[in-house]
Amino acid sequence: MKIYPVYDAIDLEHFSTAGEKLDLDSIAGLPAPAPGTLRVGLLATMARWKGHKTFLRALSLVPEGVHIRGYIIGGALYQTDGSQHSLEELRSEAAALGLEEKVGFTGFVPDAASAMRALDIVVHASTEPEPFGLVIAEAMACGRALIASEAGGAAEIINAGTDALGHPPGDSEVLAERITELALDADLRKRLGQAGRETAHRRFDRARLATELIPIYNEVLSSRN
Repeated sequence: MKIYPVYDAIDLEHFSTAGEKLDLDSIAGLPAPAPGTLRVGLLATMARWKGHKTFLRALSLVPEGVHIRGYIIGGALYQTDGSQHSLEELRSEAAALGLEEKVGFTGFVPDAASAMRALDIVVHASTEPEPFGLVIAEAMACGRALIASEAGGAAEIINAGTDALGHPPGDSEVLAERITELALDADLRKRLGQAGRETAHRRFDRARLATELIPIYNEVLSSRN
């Protein structure tokens, strides 16, 4: 058996730096934050391994003088309790951590790209390895400063320190350090966003996917003759 690794692809015209930005505060039912507040968001279904509680704990560990507001964007996908969080569970966790005024829950939004463009920092916090991590590629394409959990496919598709910052899965303390670092360094956010955009165009363009798949199909077909 021969294995051909081919990375997923995204629509780079849709996931881009240009376009609408959602009013996440209004959607979450929050007042507008103070000027200069940075928006930090996690976009995912509420599967338990997506790291929502790691994200919330990290937000609670960011120093008080660092002005951020967190957003959990997405909702429960299945009608089951064991494999996913409920909104009430995550709201209770946020309240227990003293984050009522610092975190907003939007539920599912109509357009992920518009939500990402409204954020300054996108966090991927999965506690288990993912085969790819589509939100990582999408955040890069939108030119967002990105923090990703370094496991599985996610660890393969980022170049930590160049187009994203990494953190160990489930480590809320290191994640808090990464959020703080980005919140305090506008130049770093800009550099990571620009490098991520370049990575997305180089590695996740749909045109690239076609050029990679055709030779594989041809080789497989020729081997059967």
